[in-house]
Amino acid sequence: MVAPKFNRRETLCAWLSSGLLSAFGVAHAQSAYPTQPVKWVVPVTTGGPSDLVARMLGKELQSLWSQSVVIENRPGASQVVGAAYVAKAYPDGYTLLQAAANMSINPFLMNDLPYDTVKDFQPITLTHLTPYVVVVSAQSSVQSFADLIERIRKASTPMTYGSTGPGSPQQLATLLLAQQLKLPAMTEVPFKGSSAAHPDLIANRVDFMIDPLAASGPHIKSGLLRALAVTTRERNGSFPQLPTALEQGANQYVFASWGGVFAPARLPASLVRTLNQDIRKILSNPEVMKKFDSMGLVAQGSSPEEFGAFVVDEMNRWRALIKP
Repeated sequence: MVAPKFNRRETLCAWLSSGLLSAFGVAHAQSAYPTQPVKWVVPVTTGGPSDLVARMLGKELQSLWSQSVVIENRPGASQVVGAAYVAKAYPDGYTLLQAAANMSINPFLMNDLPYDTVKDFQPITLTHLTPYVVVVSAQSSVQSFADLIERIRKASTPMTYGSTGPGSPQQLATLLLAQQLKLPAMTEVPFKGSSAAHPDLIANRVDFMIDPLAASGPHIKSGLLRALAVTTRERNGSFPQLPTALEQGANQYVFASWGGVFAPARLPASLVRTLNQDIRKILSNPEVMKKFDSMGLVAQGSSPEEFGAFVVDEMNRWRALIKP
């Protein structure tokens, strides 16, 4: 596949044009919204950051709207299955997607995406940033980040690492670490989601994983997993005692993912505004922000335009790394 060359200005114009046209795209857009249950599609298994965020926001929106928000997990193919479902949905505001960084990565890894990331979706708002953490089983003899790196370098057979499939943040975070620290080849063990990987990781059948802190956090707190380092530039407020990879000698290694809400393209502008305002209102609630922090996430909203620009920048960043 010849990777498309995304121009930030041109791509933004495409999204903005879609937003302007959306006001006329659905003739019967309702003035009162919502008047029926809203389906919130999560393209991963239960337990990961996207799932946790969708369920938290869905619960708050149910109270705000006095209307049901139904969380529907549609995992598979590095989140393509769920995203494709939403891309084909009718743009009436009753089908939403809780997406993650794969939205900006998959175009450069897959030859046959069943949707166009820019043309087939309407950005609503960024919802959060996702710090990652390097973890091993509590049963592992690996005691520190430096110890893990040394063992990867000296292993007689390649060490194994968990991921959630080709192009997943877990895979790219590990490949980036290997690239920056000049590590030897390792063996990837793919799973359908973080929660699917945890049993093998906890049982020490997989050597390590660079996983969302939100997903591994409960197992770290329970003592089933041992955290070695966070991959953000700063320490995380939920685990202040856990040093960063940078602090432990990882050469400029910084990695974080993100999440946000999309709707099908051509969603009426009035519904884009309503969804954006309502979700951002929840994200700015101090109690909700504390809940995000307790899960190892950073709550962060945005305007639709800001979110669109952010995704374009992410696409350009990953294109430069994957398809230089």
